[in-house]
Amino acid sequence: MASSWKGTMAAVVAGGALGVFLAPVIAPALGRAARPATKAAIKAGMSLYRRGQIVAAEFREAIEDATAEVKAETAAESAAHEDAGSAAHGVVH
Repeated sequence: MASSWKGTMAAVVAGGALGVFLAPVIAPALGRAARPATKAAIKAGMSLYRRGQIVAAEFREAIEDATAEVKAETAAESAAHEDAGSAAHGVVH
């Protein structure tokens, strides 16, 4: 059991040492390789955000239009009810 523990520790130490020496060489290469993917992700995010703004503006406009229609219909119905109520009581405007 002790030998497998020592073997594991030796592998971990060797991997760590290798990583310390290779990191300065590999990290910049990975950074350069990741740059196009990062830019593409940013572009996609910006495009998605802009599309979201457009959809939100269209939705806001539809809600405003519907609200204006409901207000106009409500005002017309109120006026019709007032006219009908006045006529029932013999009141002339």
